[in-house]
Amino acid sequence: MVGKPSLKSEGTLQPLAHVRLVNFSTFDMNLHDHLTGSNSCHSAQLTLRSPMPFNPSHLDIAEKDLLQYFRCIASRSLTTFTHDPVDLGNIIMHLTLLNDSPSAAAVLRSLLALSSVHRDGLQSQAAGLKISALKALIAAPKHDITAIEAAQHVAAGMLLCSFEIHRASCTSDQWMTYLIGAKRIIKASSLESSGEFGPLIDWVHYHDVLSRFSNIHWRPKIVHVDSPSSESSTETLSPSPGLPSVHNTALALLSDICDAVSTLLPDNMLTDDRDDHQAFLKTLAFRIRNISSAEIPPSNSRSRTMTALFQCAMLVYLNRASMDLLEPAAETERRIQNAFATFTQLDACERQFPLFILGCEARTDHERSIVLDLITRTEAHASSRSLYLVRKMIEAIWIQDDLAKGEINYTNKLTAIISCCAILPTFV
Repeated sequence: MVGKPSLKSEGTLQPLAHVRLVNFSTFDMNLHDHLTGSNSCHSAQLTLRSPMPFNPSHLDIAEKDLLQYFRCIASRSLTTFTHDPVDLGNIIMHLTLLNDSPSAAAVLRSLLALSSVHRDGLQSQAAGLKISALKALIAAPKHDITAIEAAQHVAAGMLLCSFEIHRASCTSDQWMTYLIGAKRIIKASSLESSGEFGPLIDWVHYHDVLSRFSNIHWRPKIVHVDSPSSESSTETLSPSPGLPSVHNTALALLSDICDAVSTLLPDNMLTDDRDDHQAFLKTLAFRIRNISSAEIPPSNSRSRTMTALFQCAMLVYLNRASMDLLEPAAETERRIQNAFATFTQLDACERQFPLFILGCEARTDHERSIVLDLITRTEAHASSRSLYLVRKMIEAIWIQDDLAKGEINYTNKLTAIISCCAILPTFV
């Protein structure tokens, strides 16, 4: 960048030696815009970061390729709702390169394992990296650990969780184990009250809330004693501290919906209790309808769209589970048709909860082709993981709707289909 010439030199060509150059970075320009008020919408905290003490010489060529692949591509598949996946990937990279501790090694090996399975599918390299990540976690200290070490434990556990759910195979039943482990580390450390690792905590929080939905409807005939779902905690993790966001509000309401649906009243409940419960459900629906995406910057239209789809899916799910008592049928139908119109405009819908709930509502061949086309487009994206189970469950719901001579109990229908999965499915 050429500096401004002095006043005495105006109108006179100067030798090149008198030209001033300004060496600046993106940080400097963001700070300049902030100080001059050129970018009033910029609200992110500007931070000067020290260079990370890392020398990748201990990685072989294949591992260096996987590290670069994660940074450029695989990090986009990290399933989070409140933060950009790439930003979350950068935080994980930072935790990986902070030091050479066993905890950092566990993050690195877990990262490489996810990168390998994302790029090449489940094969010997990915399996070997996963095993080495588990060995590093075992070697890492478990007590009297620092906040950095706790964050590294959580990151490694969630990367292994992502490894398990990426292909959604019928043998990847350990994702819940890693999620529970990450929750325990957060609860036992100071991470939950620290804003430094907010995106990491919110990553766990998102999986935690969606796992509650899975556990409500997954009722296999045989549950092994050592099944991860049998030890899942009913205590939901709190989001990261700080200013409330529309995303965290939506997740909190989804958690409330899970509470409401899991405690639906029996037919022989007293009239007064039934009235109180219906009043609670209507209040919950009112709170969901009042979710506003106005605080999301207009430039982030994708986040606005996904928030609106979550809002629609939650309302449809709560109303159906409540036997359509919360709003007129015409209002629900209008809501669903708007969602299908949105589906046609999306190039992908990586978040599986709204895709599943709203996809199950397709009745005509045209509506079902919209859902299937969106699934196909989504699976073609690097940011997506396998949608095989979601597609199969949606199609199974459609078949049951076509076979039924009348209305089927909505909650029982979802439970019957989801329980057919050999392992606890995830809808993140």
